Amino acid sequence: MTKPPTVHDVARLSGVSTATVSRYFNGKHDILSPETLERVKKAVQDLNYTPSEVGRSLRLSRSNIVVMLVPDATNFFTADVAVSVESALRDMGRTLVLANTSENGANQDKLLTDAIGMRAEAIILQGAIDTPQLRAVVKQNTHCIFVNRRPAEGIVAPYVGVDNFAAGRAVGEYFRSKGYDNIIAIHGPKHYPGSTSRLDGFLQGCGQAESVTQIECSYRTEDGYQVAQKLFSGTGKSYSIFCGNDMISYGVYRAAIENGLTVPGNVRIFGFDGCHMNKWLAPWLSTLRVRTDLYGPAIARLIDIPPKAGASAPNEIFPFEMILRESA
Repeated sequence: MTKPPTVHDVARLSGVSTATVSRYFNGKHDILSPETLERVKKAVQDLNYTPSEVGRSLRLSRSNIVVMLVPDATNFFTADVAVSVESALRDMGRTLVLANTSENGANQDKLLTDAIGMRAEAIILQGAIDTPQLRAVVKQNTHCIFVNRRPAEGIVAPYVGVDNFAAGRAVGEYFRSKGYDNIIAIHGPKHYPGSTSRLDGFLQGCGQAESVTQIECSYRTEDGYQVAQKLFSGTGKSYSIFCGNDMISYGVYRAAIENGLTVPGNVRIFGFDGCHMNKWLAPWLSTLRVRTDLYGPAIARLIDIPPKAGASAPNEIFPFEMILRESA
């Protein structure tokens, strides 16, 4: 097996020192003569040489790698955010590494350790879980950016996302304006602050919190389906349902159809996220849309602002839009 070329091979072929080759790859072209630049460039092309990112990161104690931890890589909205971030970072010459925590604290802690080992320039946490390891990583001044789930109390770090309380309240106000009754909120896990804020806002907005049926559910379509199957097996014939995300809405819709209910005749469904797959899978779904294309540029800007001990953290709060279709 042929060994890959090294920086020493490039230096030998171009007739310069390894330090000169390093200057070439570090972008210090202004201190190299045009003839030297051309010789090094030709040697790199002839050898098909690629510099080692591992070696570079060890020298600089950081790399061009940004690690993003996500709670569920199968969630369409989560994936949309990741695509936006990857695109923005690629334009800046950075590489995104995506890892799935599966909403598990131990998995998250292991991945955080791996990210530190990679000398990651920044760690992006979509849906962070509050653990001692996470707090230790943030405390050591590691560049952590929280996305869609705010940092837990006592953690000072940037946040990027929507105002969940305000967004939930907007949906609740819409329900109230339509005079909906038998209101059900199928919300995300309450131990996640984003889920609780979204639910609290909805309850305030609809103005009848005491009469709203609250059902806790994961953000997965399968669980939304199972919850709705139990709900529709009762005696009720009319339901007004606010779902914690669009994925839950898909499951609720299928359960309604399987139980002989019509949407919106018997069941009114309102989602949350407005992911790009709705136009293909759920063109009927009313939802509160958050623009995922805004995430990448915002996170890229924050990565260029290094964390400072004791300093307040910048936030990027995105607007939301109510998309009204036939389901509610």
